[in-house]
Amino acid sequence: MARAAPLSPVEVRGRSPDTLSERPPSVTASRGRRAFSFRSSSGTASGPNQRGSTLVRIYRRSASAVLASALLLATLVPGVALAQTTPEEAVPAAAGHLAEALVDGERIETTFDGVTYPDQGLTADVLLALAGSGVAADHIEAATDWLDSQAGAYTGTASGAVYAGAVSKLLIVTSATGRAPTMGDIDLVATLASTEDGDGRFSDDSEFGDFSNVITQSLGVIGLVRAADAAPSTAAVDYLAGQACADGGFPAQLDPETCSSDVDATGFAVQALLAAGEDVVAGDAVQWLLDEQASDGGLGNPDAGPNANSTGLAAVAFSVAGEEAAASDARTFLVGLQEDCTGVAPGGIRFSAGDAGDVTRATAQALPGLTGVGLLEVTADGAVDEIAGLDCPTRFPDVDYPTTVHAEGILELTRREVVQGRADGTFGPDASISRGQFASWFAGVTGLEPVAETSFTDIDGSVHAGAIAALEDAEAISGYGDGTFRPSAPVTRGHAASILANWLGLDPVEDDAFVDIADSTHRTSISAAAEADLVQGRDGRYEPGAALQRDQAASLLFSLAILLDTTS
Repeated sequence: MARAAPLSPVEVRGRSPDTLSERPPSVTASRGRRAFSFRSSSGTASGPNQRGSTLVRIYRRSASAVLASALLLATLVPGVALAQTTPEEAVPAAAGHLAEALVDGERIETTFDGVTYPDQGLTADVLLALAGSGVAADHIEAATDWLDSQAGAYTGTASGAVYAGAVSKLLIVTSATGRAPTMGDIDLVATLASTEDGDGRFSDDSEFGDFSNVITQSLGVIGLVRAADAAPSTAAVDYLAGQACADGGFPAQLDPETCSSDVDATGFAVQALLAAGEDVVAGDAVQWLLDEQASDGGLGNPDAGPNANSTGLAAVAFSVAGEEAAASDARTFLVGLQEDCTGVAPGGIRFSAGDAGDVTRATAQALPGLTGVGLLEVTADGAVDEIAGLDCPTRFPDVDYPTTVHAEGILELTRREVVQGRADGTFGPDASISRGQFASWFAGVTGLEPVAETSFTDIDGSVHAGAIAALEDAEAISGYGDGTFRPSAPVTRGHAASILANWLGLDPVEDDAFVDIADSTHRTSISAAAEADLVQGRDGRYEPGAALQRDQAASLLFSLAILLDTTS
């Protein structure tokens, strides 16, 4: 008789559920970052200094193209990496995120409605993903020990229940880590066998009902294939194979009234069927996945669209089935979802282009897709302790990197050690930047050496004196009529535009580019910078007298750094 679970498994973005657990799933709010743009609130401008006509010509020829390129890159998926261009480069960054996500190096915790829970299932997923990457051996061992201590709670046996999916996953973990098929004094093989009914179905036994599904059945088959002195029964394998829909794919639920193929379930089923020697049924399932793959390499179910979770599972299925072209396309899709240093989780894989979801859950499924290592062959044998991770500069606690348009600038100037933050460890993004400090940042980006001699009467003793004198020597600044520079005063947007225009040797432009600059002493420089596509206003205004903020200054100098790197 056909049976169905009393409730559908909880679907979580970035998670392929194996079994119901006592703790609720994590639901993470989607976060995005606005497109980077030069506008009146950013105080932006960019370029090098009047270092001769050659540099000026190079600048005028390339400035628009360079800045347009920077704008284009930043208007792509918020927080998604552009540095990783291949799966080989993306793997260590993703592994680094997962290792970093392990609390005390041993477990994943999930917070739901303000309450934090230990997440044994996701910990196992992370462990297996790291093992397939060949890194974080010490974390793998610690996580395995922690799972051993949690086995009773995770499998339900501590409370008189048995969750077949949890037992199966732990069985795979013990095989992958070279341990006996026992955890928490639980004989995993015998316990899994006790959940198998006469039809070959692995079912949950709990007061909450039976939540077993196609993923549960697949994990059970794989676990028993891997376990020493054990093997799945013919009935268990036949039962799984018999769940195939007419189109060759597999449904999420077992024995559904209407068979509708599901990418996640099919990805797991392919691995299990190939492990058990059911090549024909597995081949039909792979063909269904191939037909479902989008032109960008992604896969997903209709309600979720292409996403990292489904694509990662399909990529593994393609790899173990020998469909390398499809696997490669899927990996390319996954690489495109990897977050860079500005993201909510650097190195992690977003659930989808428009929704970060639970990045750790998504990465735990995506990383095996990047490595191509399936559940049958994954092993911690040979894994090293070292974790490369994503090489990100220190992130300041008061900068919301995934949302601010100035994240790239702040990170790059931090990487170059141009900025170190304030004494309390913060960056102060909304604070104004002083004229002296702006001079030091400018000198740091351009490589100007400090100069001792200066005509300014008020910079002696300032930590910025050498940089100020260097900019004066380069004729980028001239100070005030009374001979002072006023290093502690805020630098304005107009003055910033003049410094850049002077440094680049841009010719003054008399036609006002903005409606509010006619009375500004910097009007011709602002217009010159605007003509060179260095600055933009908003609603026709530039606000030349407004103080430049520290985050805005970072964006301005980041653009200058791009230009210097391009023309060097």
